[in-house]
Amino acid sequence: MAEAPGGVRVLDLEAAVSGVFTGGSYALVGVAITLMFRSTGVLSFAHAAFAAVAAFVYVDFGERGWPLPLAAAVAVLAATAYGLIVERLAVRPLVGASPATRLIATLGILTFTSGLLLWHYGFAPVVAEPLLPARSVTILEVAVSYQKVAVLVTAAVLAALLAGFLERTRFGTAVRAVAQDPEAARLHGISLGAVARFNWGLGACLSAIVGVLVAPLQIVNVGTFTLLLTKSLAGTLVGGMASLPLTFLGGLLVGVIEAIASVRFDQPGMRELSVLGLVVVVLLVRRTWAVAPTAYTEPRTRRRIRIPVPAALRPLGFALAAAGAVVALAVPAGSTYWSFVGGRTLFFVIQALSLVMLVGWGGQVSLMQGAYVGVGALGTGYLVVEHELALWLALLLSAVAGTAMGAVAGIPALRLSGLQFAVASLAFTGAAAAWLFERPEIPSSLARSDLFGIDLASDTSIYYVMLALTGLLMLAAANLRRSVQGRFLIAARDAPEAVEHFGASATRARMGVFLVAAFTATLGGGLYAVLISGLSPTDFAPMLSLSLLVYTVVGGSQSLVGPVMAGLAFGLLPQITQSTASGSANAVPDIIAGATVILVLVFRPGGLADLVPRPRLAPAVPTASTVDIAATVRERLRDVAPPTAAATLAAARSHMHQPTNPGEPRARGAFRAPVA
Repeated sequence: MAEAPGGVRVLDLEAAVSGVFTGGSYALVGVAITLMFRSTGVLSFAHAAFAAVAAFVYVDFGERGWPLPLAAAVAVLAATAYGLIVERLAVRPLVGASPATRLIATLGILTFTSGLLLWHYGFAPVVAEPLLPARSVTILEVAVSYQKVAVLVTAAVLAALLAGFLERTRFGTAVRAVAQDPEAARLHGISLGAVARFNWGLGACLSAIVGVLVAPLQIVNVGTFTLLLTKSLAGTLVGGMASLPLTFLGGLLVGVIEAIASVRFDQPGMRELSVLGLVVVVLLVRRTWAVAPTAYTEPRTRRRIRIPVPAALRPLGFALAAAGAVVALAVPAGSTYWSFVGGRTLFFVIQALSLVMLVGWGGQVSLMQGAYVGVGALGTGYLVVEHELALWLALLLSAVAGTAMGAVAGIPALRLSGLQFAVASLAFTGAAAAWLFERPEIPSSLARSDLFGIDLASDTSIYYVMLALTGLLMLAAANLRRSVQGRFLIAARDAPEAVEHFGASATRARMGVFLVAAFTATLGGGLYAVLISGLSPTDFAPMLSLSLLVYTVVGGSQSLVGPVMAGLAFGLLPQITQSTASGSANAVPDIIAGATVILVLVFRPGGLADLVPRPRLAPAVPTASTVDIAATVRERLRDVAPPTAAATLAAARSHMHQPTNPGEPRARGAFRAPVA
């Protein structure tokens, strides 16, 4: 291989030049995301939606015969207006919510927008006409198209203009002040709401420009800009989610690294794997991260709308639950079709159950669900087809492999906030889908066989096996939630400093739930492979992780009723809509899920599960769990200096067991968590 001066391979140099121009789009979107995060506290996945809207509108008006510059301008304006609407209707109502809640809200926006685009434009990819002539310029003996040059030049110019605006204008100074200290900025008369609207409008505009410029360079579908967002988020990690110049350079670096990896290694998925490698290096090297502002708009007095369930209807809820159990047992027995639909519903129940434990109870926003499902499904198929293992053993080994993957992913998660880990987990899922799941050894189908002597040749038998295993997993999760470890887990989520103060290990609690959730999700993926028989790596793309998280929040991420509601809503609904005449009806679940997740986060944080009445524990006397927790804390404090340990433990027990007046609820201690 020829080498350039200094020993650099010519192909590497050419790839690096090409990667710089490709990285311009990552850099510009990354700058918009970083600016929004620093000034509003929102790590936005909605930027992919804004870019997709602009790209599809540009293609649409171009095909109608509009002049391309005019079509591009209309597309950018439409996406910018959409961003302002999103800020007003979906983001502003979540004032004061946690950063993780707002992140999930932006996932809902992305899911809703993707569903709308699929419903209106269909599933077929589109091709955009280039804005610039089909010519190229030679840079270091590398031919670069005018369109690619326009991407980098536009990104650099807009980033420079943005930097000048932030440094030299009064409103730019206000934006920087809000990024540094929102409360102090508010006290100085700066309108945090105006800054938020500016950032959302600006972010949508920059993302729309990227969508219009990138669309002619590749075939465009709804998932195109989700992948672009993943790489832009990797660039934000390079900048520590704080520095705009470093974020811009990080985006360029992502483009260079993935371009060099694609020419050095002749294997599918090397681009995504190289991006994951960069993310891992950044996580290991960087020790400090930007902290999301706690508020981004003026404080106001507002009541959250609650929709209480009338007491007279609560017995009806239990009757409906009993009827649903009868239907779940009886209907699939006489219908192969409904057995398959039921198995698909149970798959969503299992995945939502895994996310309830990890996100709802553990407090970690993870986007690795697609990777877990893929390891379970494709791993089971590989072990059965290539190594001729028994199905039960293949399912078990795949679940163990997924658990090991969860352990590896959990190590950096223990030292990251939920937002940084969300970005890292999305990069991990993208690499798994593009590289690991595309290995030639992975079979494309899985023949059904016996499981513990049960013939799984029919969909009905598979359904009942999945129903039994789902019941066991739900029972195990319920026991975990009621156990001392489960209460420690909730305490570690809500007050990790207090848990560490009493000598318990919040880190161990979070690591444990990572392993349990990974095992559950991977096992569910293996069962799903047996149900559908056909195996395709594209089924486990990052979009699956986003959708499953949104579905779980809609169903309810705090209670075990939530997974059942999520499974019923998103396992049955697609099958019902498929019976309509339009093929675009398959997008309806995403439209409903995206819209519902915003409504749930604003008005019903407990999800659809809040509509189901559940028994409450009487707080009249100290529970055995409280006594067990006190004993565990005492055991953990055995090696602490006696006076300090005794005083701390006495104060804790006094707070947990303090007397109350008759009829009044007992005050909660540090480890008394609400019943799910």
